[in-house]
Amino acid sequence: MKFSKLGLLTLLISLFILNSCKKPDTVGLAVDPSEVINGTLLDTVSINTTTLRDDSIVTTNLTASQAGASVAVFPLAYYKDPIFGVTEANAALSLGTPAGAFTRPTGTVTVDSAVLVLRYGRNFYGDTTATNYKLNVYQLNEQPLNQAYYNTKTWAYNPTLIGTRSFHARPNDSVKVLQIVTGAKDTIKKLQPQIRIPVNTAFVKNNILLTDSSKLIGTEAFKRYFKGLYLTFDKAQTTGGPGGNFYMLTDSCALNIYYKNTSSTGTIDTVMASFPASGNYAAQIKHDYTGTTIPAALSNTKSSGTVYLQGLAGLRAKIAFPSLATNVKKLIGNAALNRAELIITPVAGTQIYPFLPAPRLTMYRYNVAKQRTLIPDANSNDPRFISLLSYGFGGLYNPYKNEYHFVITGYIQDLLSGKTIDYGTFLAPANYYNTTSVEYSTGSAFSAARLVAGGDKTSAYKMKLNIIYTPALVK
Repeated sequence: MKFSKLGLLTLLISLFILNSCKKPDTVGLAVDPSEVINGTLLDTVSINTTTLRDDSIVTTNLTASQAGASVAVFPLAYYKDPIFGVTEANAALSLGTPAGAFTRPTGTVTVDSAVLVLRYGRNFYGDTTATNYKLNVYQLNEQPLNQAYYNTKTWAYNPTLIGTRSFHARPNDSVKVLQIVTGAKDTIKKLQPQIRIPVNTAFVKNNILLTDSSKLIGTEAFKRYFKGLYLTFDKAQTTGGPGGNFYMLTDSCALNIYYKNTSSTGTIDTVMASFPASGNYAAQIKHDYTGTTIPAALSNTKSSGTVYLQGLAGLRAKIAFPSLATNVKKLIGNAALNRAELIITPVAGTQIYPFLPAPRLTMYRYNVAKQRTLIPDANSNDPRFISLLSYGFGGLYNPYKNEYHFVITGYIQDLLSGKTIDYGTFLAPANYYNTTSVEYSTGSAFSAARLVAGGDKTSAYKMKLNIIYTPALVK
């Protein structure tokens, strides 16, 4: 049989690869089984894992990415997790004047009703069956300014209750609302999920409708005068279930006031004045881990078999690969990496309804200045960038395999070659509905989800780094 030089070289390379496995697993490993990558599998890379508090985050005027669009949101939460303790998110919300200005009624005013409308998005996290939520509304004593406020900010408000509503969470159900139509018959419309809180009519009459005209001449003047609203769940009366987190769509939130204005001639005008949420809103987020295993996990600075990840500026996991620069480097030498894939597995028994595993995680690293930055495989400016999310970089939870996968070939190659130093690599929950970018700066603001995951090799659910490589040819 006659071989060409190219055919003979190909045959020799194939035989060399098949017989040079340190761990004899010649495999095809890919997100898509049809995209088989042949090579030598190394799955004994050691991983160190620890649980850390997440950094505080700026919650002023948050915008979340949803289906390719940016949506202004703020979280409202109160829930009790048997593993993670109590989470609370309150909000300070500014209001503007209708269409930029509002004319004070000159006749006799009769307020029929006032309703604070809070529309919320589909990324609700928590209980939709048993919990009876009760949301309270107060007037702020300080105005949210156009500046950065962190989630640790405590807001001053008047303790006099001006509105309250009990309800069940229905993120997938529409709401039927009677709409007032000027000069025509009122109609019933089906609207997207929202909370409609009755507000004290005497309060809105005296503090809004009949206030001094100079305070109503425009949004900025009104915000300086009125300050805004403080929203918080009633902890004693949010009962029956564990609770949950709502993401309010700021652009669809407003205080609607329905009133009659009777002139001196007896003419009655029925009016609806809508005071919309208008810029400068922020969330206050608190986590109470009393009575849980979290304080012990945070105090443990050594590698652990279990790590805890929590959104809303809660917890993150720090991971490291201490054997890359020593054992792995010595083993594979200058081999070409075909694929490096990190696999994360939730710990059995920690998936307690409604606190299921976070639907998406993010992964990022520190640069030399200890600032968060993208790893190469998630950076569209890096030539090794493949694609985002589930079809490339990864991070989506696979409920059938009970796993998360991240493809980090470029990052591992850089660590092996010494091109990059691991100043810190982290995992945290991220916004499930962000399909256009990898969150790494304030990503935890857009997810209230959590995860208990296997950590180092002491866990039956340990994290794994699978490296598939082609050994270098020996000359």
